[in-house]
Amino acid sequence: MMKNESRHKVIGIVCATIIDTGTQNSMHALVDEAVSRGYKVVVLTNFTYYGIEYTHADTAIFDLLNKPVYDGLILMPESIKSGSVWEKVLSDAKKTGLPFVCIDRDVPDCVSITFDYGGAFEQVMRHMVEVHKPKRINFIGGIKDNSFSEERLAVFKKVLADNGREFDPGRFGYGQFWEAPTTGVLDRFYDGETEPPDAILCVNDTEAITVSNYLRDRDIRIPEDVIVSGFDGIEEEKYNVPRLTTAVCDLEGMADTALDLLETLLKGEKPEKRLSVIHYALRVSQSCGCVPVAEGERANKLMHMHIERKNLERHERRMFRYSAFTGTLNSYEDLSRLMPEFCECAAWCCLEKGILSDDDGDEDGTQYDKSIRMIMSCKNEEEVQHPETYSYDKDVAEDEIIPDFEAVLDEYDALLCAPMSYQGESMGYICQAIDSKGFNYLFAQRFAANTCQIFETLKTRIRLQKAYAKVADMHMRDPMTGIYNRRGFYIRMSELTTGGSGRFTLFSVDLDKLKSINDTFGHYTGDKAIIAAADIVSRAAGPNGVCARFGGDEFVVVIPDEEDAGSYADRVNEMTEAFNSSHEEPFELGLSIGNAALCITDRENIDIAMKAADAMMYECKKRHHAGRK
Repeated sequence: MMKNESRHKVIGIVCATIIDTGTQNSMHALVDEAVSRGYKVVVLTNFTYYGIEYTHADTAIFDLLNKPVYDGLILMPESIKSGSVWEKVLSDAKKTGLPFVCIDRDVPDCVSITFDYGGAFEQVMRHMVEVHKPKRINFIGGIKDNSFSEERLAVFKKVLADNGREFDPGRFGYGQFWEAPTTGVLDRFYDGETEPPDAILCVNDTEAITVSNYLRDRDIRIPEDVIVSGFDGIEEEKYNVPRLTTAVCDLEGMADTALDLLETLLKGEKPEKRLSVIHYALRVSQSCGCVPVAEGERANKLMHMHIERKNLERHERRMFRYSAFTGTLNSYEDLSRLMPEFCECAAWCCLEKGILSDDDGDEDGTQYDKSIRMIMSCKNEEEVQHPETYSYDKDVAEDEIIPDFEAVLDEYDALLCAPMSYQGESMGYICQAIDSKGFNYLFAQRFAANTCQIFETLKTRIRLQKAYAKVADMHMRDPMTGIYNRRGFYIRMSELTTGGSGRFTLFSVDLDKLKSINDTFGHYTGDKAIIAAADIVSRAAGPNGVCARFGGDEFVVVIPDEEDAGSYADRVNEMTEAFNSSHEEPFELGLSIGNAALCITDRENIDIAMKAADAMMYECKKRHHAGRK
């Protein structure tokens, strides 16, 4: 069993598609109940919309389930719109050995909570059909062959039959629980030959709100001309005029039941019931005419919606400004310091080290470093106003989700972890404090998405810059030896003296008897002698030396005066002797060296020193020839 060693008791909630208000409301009810009982909460989720395939990044976020930070888990399988992803989440949850409860689905052999959708939906249908007795009832279903959708369609048909009425396929259409398909169904209802309905019953509130907007645009009055019903009691319904007759889930009761069950499991005990059922309650309101529409209420809602729209516009402009900085960033550190200025809540961004190193893996197939590093930490207003003060660039330990995890939980009760992606692949995640000031799900999604786009553009630019630098460096290098060529030597020396003159010692080094080696053993062996000579003169020069090949067997070395330039010739001679005593080549390597101290100010000054060093080198070469006779 994975054991949480933290001083905090932590519950993990696993769900998907957190932008759905139904998922949000259920999750918040669970968080509020858990916090009230003294727990901290970590939510693992993604921002993927319904109907969109999960990317690798969307599913990789659930790998955080394997961190040893939890005491118990709550899983929400109905929010995860992929059978294979759900099966992996369930398998991983079981492997942890931790107690867990499943919400909104009866998962075999697991402690589960389901909702009485059918019974509650029947209450809504009976109220609309039996109390109001409309003559022309149209029905908008969900997704064809979806279990929830087909259950509600069956309930509608049952209520019709109980009231001696027949189901008319012409007055039915699948709205797929969403706006655009529902609008298509309404177009068929109102542009066809069938007499317009005086009642439109929907399988959820999203469809019913779409119906309200559609009828309003056509000057069709609710409830005077058409009565409308929904189901679910979603957050957006509060702003709909007229308010919908719908059914509302007892979310507080659900959360209380879930925590009771989980705490029973945490004690090592078995709950009395493996499966608990939570009921919905009928809420009769304005869209069927049972409750009058108050004009003052309409005005208040319009004002609230106006304020909300202005806030959304403000944040959208803020994200545009964030994206505009893309062209000014030159490093990942620049990005990490920019992020707090535009993140409106406490947040921690953690990315894979490999994605930050521009290393795509080795040619042998090994992968880059996937360990996690935090690149941004923003917790308070002080850090936003003074980004130089905040901490970042810390490794994330195997047993943590973010660095200083315990300290963060001292300050915040609930964290939302969502994926960060690069070209559809996972590159890490961002954690945001749900209970921090300024948290908003849409803003959180926008910030994460914009950061991913900025990062991708920045990474591409950094790679291009490295590629350009590599190409430029190739033109400065001798292709055989890898040290500078003549052009590269002068460019490098110009860089070293940009701030003014510098004192250096220049050495002229010549490979002895290269022609004899070529004539006796061939040019291939002669090339090996040149490569060996270049290796010796560059290693002996040390990391701050500048080495160049000026001709077939001629090398120039410049060493700063603060380095040990005086013993350079001795180091070359020692390395040459070591080479001759250990290698198996048919030639004996010999190097002649001359030197000149100089204060470099320009190329002309370098050339003067080179002439002096050459003269000394040739004297050395004469001595070598004389010694070999």
